[in-house]
Amino acid sequence: MADLLLLTLLFYFIQLPLPIIVGRINGVPGSYYTSSRDEVIKLPVLSSRLIRAHNNFKESLFIFIPLSLLSIITNIDVVTAATLWLAARVIYVFLYSIGANKMRTFFWVVSIICLIDMGIRLFKHTL
Repeated sequence: MADLLLLTLLFYFIQLPLPIIVGRINGVPGSYYTSSRDEVIKLPVLSSRLIRAHNNFKESLFIFIPLSLLSIITNIDVVTAATLWLAARVIYVFLYSIGANKMRTFFWVVSIICLIDMGIRLFKHTL
């Protein structure tokens, strides 16, 4: 489970610079990214989507990390649900970036179901 948690953090750090890379490719000046960003500029659509996808990932990560750590501490197997969660989140980012809204929402729901499954498995062992 620890390796899956580390892969999740790796995905976080891979996803983090993607909006900046896309913005730079599409003409957003580098000075914008090193400024306080007080002035609003129009970002490329793909950059904006990647920012929103990353923000959504952070919201889900807030639940995933504690559940993962609890599973490691208590030695409860949630690897299948956690693996499916990570796969769904990776697919979600790709689908978000290409604008496939219905499929994106499906994979978001899958990821939420995985988190619920992880929580239920942990809760069952505390009774």
